[in-house]
Amino acid sequence: MIKVFFYNLDKEGLAANWDRCLAQLPEWRRESCLRMKFEQGRLQQLAAGLLLRLALREEGVDLMTADITKNEHGKPMMEGLYFNISHSGDYIAVAIADCPVGIDVEIKTDPDLKITERFYSEEEQRAVRDAEDPQKEFRRLWTRKEAYVKCTGTGIYDSVAKIPSLVERSGDYRIFTLQEEEEYTLSLAVRCGADAGRIEISHETVGLPLSFP
Repeated sequence: MIKVFFYNLDKEGLAANWDRCLAQLPEWRRESCLRMKFEQGRLQQLAAGLLLRLALREEGVDLMTADITKNEHGKPMMEGLYFNISHSGDYIAVAIADCPVGIDVEIKTDPDLKITERFYSEEEQRAVRDAEDPQKEFRRLWTRKEAYVKCTGTGIYDSVAKIPSLVERSGDYRIFTLQEEEEYTLSLAVRCGADAGRIEISHETVGLPLSFP
């Protein structure tokens, strides 16, 4: 089972309750918030930490006391349960799974297709140009690439064009686009084995209050 939690950033509410919300996060997440130079980044990190805590609580795990480590590439991880976080603009997403998982939400666009021409394969470039909505297709492929490399836990170690985006399966990895809206796209990747059958994904949009007693 893969669970996805989605949140639309409430800037005013989080800013007004900054100290109380920050105190509800473990030190490593607080540090992520405080190292951000601009308010938008600080609020994104704050909301992402609170959303992660909410998601883990549904699995019986308290983020405040959980044993979180990092792999050699700096990806946070814990034994027996996998999680991944993404944020872009006012959108925050967290995925929790019993197998390696990567998630990406993106508001990015490419009006002149310069990013597409630089980073996408020829087949991907054609898919973007030929799409009914090229910007939505650009964003769909971008989030699928990001979700894939976040799932592998290695980051972008090769040409971006070689990272799969057009297929639903790449070896042991499965790639899904969960939501495509005018403002954003949300994609997910999981490593579940080449012989895995149907994957069940639970998708929940979280409302206020995004805080804990």
